[in-house]
Amino acid sequence: MDEAAAWDDFCDQLRRAGHTALDSASDPLEAAEGLRFVTRLLSAAVDMTVAYADPSRPAFVRLMTDRRKFYGDNPDTDYDYLSIRGHHRYRISGVRNSSAYLACCVYGRDGSGGTRIVANVSDRELTVVDGRFEIVLAAERPDDLGSATWVELTPDVDVAIVRQYYLDRSTEEPAELHVECLDDVGRPPVLTGDRVARRLRAAGAFVSLGTEFSAAMASQLEQVPNQVVVDSEAGAVAGFYPTPDNKYVGGWFQLGDDEALVVTGRPPETRYWSLLLMSRWMESLDTSFHTTILNCSQVELEPDGSYRIVVAHQDPGCANWLDTAGHRQGYVLFRWMQATGITRPEFRVVPLADAG
Repeated sequence: MDEAAAWDDFCDQLRRAGHTALDSASDPLEAAEGLRFVTRLLSAAVDMTVAYADPSRPAFVRLMTDRRKFYGDNPDTDYDYLSIRGHHRYRISGVRNSSAYLACCVYGRDGSGGTRIVANVSDRELTVVDGRFEIVLAAERPDDLGSATWVELTPDVDVAIVRQYYLDRSTEEPAELHVECLDDVGRPPVLTGDRVARRLRAAGAFVSLGTEFSAAMASQLEQVPNQVVVDSEAGAVAGFYPTPDNKYVGGWFQLGDDEALVVTGRPPETRYWSLLLMSRWMESLDTSFHTTILNCSQVELEPDGSYRIVVAHQDPGCANWLDTAGHRQGYVLFRWMQATGITRPEFRVVPLADAG
């Protein structure tokens, strides 16, 4: 494979992604965020396809952070990514500690090359002994499994993501994680131009396709603003590496300076739920200086147990205000985890003066 051609393809894909972001933006803020989004995808792509790409020597990499946001990241969640393959055997072990939720989700590729969910094991299924747990990922169940939890791998597996959700990061302690390949893989292979070329092309494709996909999703949703139009299980959005433990419900807010979106409903029985604002690029909005997410431990419920959350550019003077952080439009999305008794929320635009 021609390394120079691969480099040119990589650069061309980045160029296309940047122009897609600029062409899709509706105002200067979205344009600036669009270019930043491309760099965030590139940063993640380098980790996923180059730096941490050897499935025989897996290592966790924090895929999404408060500085690297994409694909509907949740500020209440840690996402630890592993490059793996279905023909290898792996052990993930660690100390459980006190995060509100811990799970390992395994992804493969369907016939068209798209992402599919292969398996998911949450802390409901884990056996914790003296605070420790083990997960074995393998095509066949080991004879000496012991107290470990087995996750069956299929030939198309290429990714695992360990998620941890928090209700309050200041009081919860994340799990301690370790991963090892259980096969004798020998010495690391010599790096070749052909291998680098393949990884460059994969990184470029991730950036280019991710930008196109995110732009297309926003373009579709902004045609029906301030309505509940997203109502999907994880399988419907598998390309974004979701967890099957979540249901995703929401839509697109679009508000004038003197308007507010009032979101009402009744929370289901669930371990975790939140309402989150995101940019055109499916990035969670800044949480450093703005309240752009409220989870179930933070929402002040009405006396009858229902919720009333207000999305607005300015403080309406009531509980449960989500600040748009200077964005006139974007995603407004519920996550409901391992939930029962789900009822559809209601969206209603009102004058800001009436939202308090």
